[in-house]
Amino acid sequence: MTFNDPKAVQALPPARNGGALFGASGEGMIDLRRLWHVVLKRWWVLAGSVALLLILGVIVTLLSTPVYRASATIQIDREAAQVIDVEGVLPAENLYSAQEFYQTQYGLLKSRSLAERVVTGLGLATDPLYAEENRRTPAGQARPVARAAEAAELKRKAIDQFSQNLRVTPSLNSRLVTISYDSPDPALAQAVVNSITETFIASNLERRFEASSYARKFLEERIEQLRAKLEQSERELVAYASNEQIINIPSVSGNAEQGGNRGRSLISSSLEALNGSLSKARTDRIEAEQRWRAAQASTGLALSEVLASPTIQKLRQQRAELVSKRQDLLERFQPEYPAVLQLAAQIAELDRQLAAEAGDVRQSLQGQYSSAAAAERSIEAEIAQLKTQAIDLDQRSIRYNILQRELDTNRVLYDGLLQRYREIGIAGGVGTNNVSVVDRAETPVNPVAPKPLINLALAGLLGLLLGAAVVFVLEFLDESLKVPSDIETKLGLPLLGSIPLLPSAAALAEAERDPRSGFTEAYHSVRSALQFARVGGTPKTLLVTSSQPGEGKSTSSVAIARAFARMGKSVLLVDGDLRNPSLHKMLGAANRVGFSSVLAGADVASAVQRTDQEHMTLLASGPRPPSPADLLSSPALGVFLDQMSKSVDLVVIDGPPVMGLADATVLGNAVEGVIFISGAGVVRRGAALTALDRLRAAGADVVGGVLARFDSRKANLGGYGYEYAYSYDYGAAEDRPASGRKRGRRA
Repeated sequence: MTFNDPKAVQALPPARNGGALFGASGEGMIDLRRLWHVVLKRWWVLAGSVALLLILGVIVTLLSTPVYRASATIQIDREAAQVIDVEGVLPAENLYSAQEFYQTQYGLLKSRSLAERVVTGLGLATDPLYAEENRRTPAGQARPVARAAEAAELKRKAIDQFSQNLRVTPSLNSRLVTISYDSPDPALAQAVVNSITETFIASNLERRFEASSYARKFLEERIEQLRAKLEQSERELVAYASNEQIINIPSVSGNAEQGGNRGRSLISSSLEALNGSLSKARTDRIEAEQRWRAAQASTGLALSEVLASPTIQKLRQQRAELVSKRQDLLERFQPEYPAVLQLAAQIAELDRQLAAEAGDVRQSLQGQYSSAAAAERSIEAEIAQLKTQAIDLDQRSIRYNILQRELDTNRVLYDGLLQRYREIGIAGGVGTNNVSVVDRAETPVNPVAPKPLINLALAGLLGLLLGAAVVFVLEFLDESLKVPSDIETKLGLPLLGSIPLLPSAAALAEAERDPRSGFTEAYHSVRSALQFARVGGTPKTLLVTSSQPGEGKSTSSVAIARAFARMGKSVLLVDGDLRNPSLHKMLGAANRVGFSSVLAGADVASAVQRTDQEHMTLLASGPRPPSPADLLSSPALGVFLDQMSKSVDLVVIDGPPVMGLADATVLGNAVEGVIFISGAGVVRRGAALTALDRLRAAGADVVGGVLARFDSRKANLGGYGYEYAYSYDYGAAEDRPASGRKRGRRA
């Protein structure tokens, strides 16, 4: 698997430091470390937002008018005012559950009618210290009202303000309710709360009084109506019973509902008695019939009733004795012996008597069956006659029953209303009240608003949220490549390494010469990654390019060449930027003959120069040709690369930038691998992707990417050790076993 394999790129693990806010593995997990780095990178935005909101919070708190809250506690008992209980009108406790009852009371406390009574009672509509509109007049003076419409509008606004400042808070699992009112004037808050409790109790008593008065008037009218209806019902019932000859026998239980069917009581009783007799007669007939049928089906003595007869049992005993005696004589005499013959005759006589007795038993069973059947038929005939009489009586009693039920209903309603009328008086229900004051309101001392600590805490929280939103919006809008993981997450390239930013050219030169510096170790990690970039090892010809100038590709070309030369490999460093060469300046070499000369036909050996690095030679760019792109597109480039691949271990070409030129794409197509250099904070993602697309379209094999000029302290990623540790992961892969090396090169 190689780094330029798209499947290998997709299989790469997520970056350990920095990168996208979400894990690159696709598991949807948030990278908290990356979030922290993003916050640190733009901490000034976050701090400024918090400071601004805190200042605004302080200003708002200082400019806010202190608000005082007075509170009173009342107790609301669930007592029903039982006024009427007739014709489907039920008491309050049956119509509403406890929750509905208390919700109703809370609604009454916050009702507009109660607010209007309190506002009117305290004169708040014209109080200059209450309504905002009234504060234009001096304190203590009533605001003149010229028109009724203006007075109504002031009152409406006062009621609206009253409702906004009123709080009704029920206590959990209790009958206590706390009534609170907020006002800039503590004395006014106390007066309003106490007025609310008194007005609510007064209105509750008034509702009870009005309900009692209405109920008394209503009951008087209904009682008079029901009295007339009751008398009329009694007259109609008596007249109908007389005409139809229906006798009303008083019930023993005196149940009014049973009184409507008294004429049927005797017939009903007779039918019930005969039904019981018929059931018993039918049972007796069925049992007798079964016994008789069993007797018909049996022969001889094979019947339980026959065997149970005392006569049969006695005869069977005698026969058994005779048979035993005959058997004894047969053991000594012949059957013709007189004594034996006499016993045989006696046995035969006993058999005849047994048969006759069994026949008598069967005749008795037949007689029992016939008698039971006749009794059943007689009872059925009597029941049929009574049914006819009952049906006739039912037809004549239909109207009677209707009149009787109407009479009973009117009597019950009349008695109930009369009893309730006796219980209700003019002051009914007023003597007791289900609302009582537990704690009266006192003048508040400390204001409830504004709350400085809470306001500042909220302002700080809002500032923190606002700042975080701004920070992350800026981060998501920022398309520049700043951290090593951006090579993978934003460009989709395998990360070969990250190169630290050095403060000056002198520091760069010193770091290049020191094999133990972090700068050198970073390129060692790039070298290690390139060694495992392919199955066959490091590509023989490498092009080092970038999307635009100034990203550090020339420095990277020299450093990569040095890194391989330190391993003892022969490396040829070629300055392939024929338009703006720089390697001869960096290495202090001449540029009279070089790469352009070789492509034009000059001898390679005469153009190659030695460097201060053992095993590394330089081929400068040479004279600038009229058309660098045409020169690079000639067959001479392929011939040169084939020749150098056989002569040296590695050819490193410092190519020109990709954007705006065709040179880099031509070189990328000719070499075995391309290293894409991206300057941290220099190039944007769109430009880098465009450059990569151009390289791939030309057939270039992009091995991986390197982030150059990376300042870990500026990126708030923990200091210079970031890239060294990151590089060390690759460098250490040289000493690992095969499996470890695979993990090190992320393939």
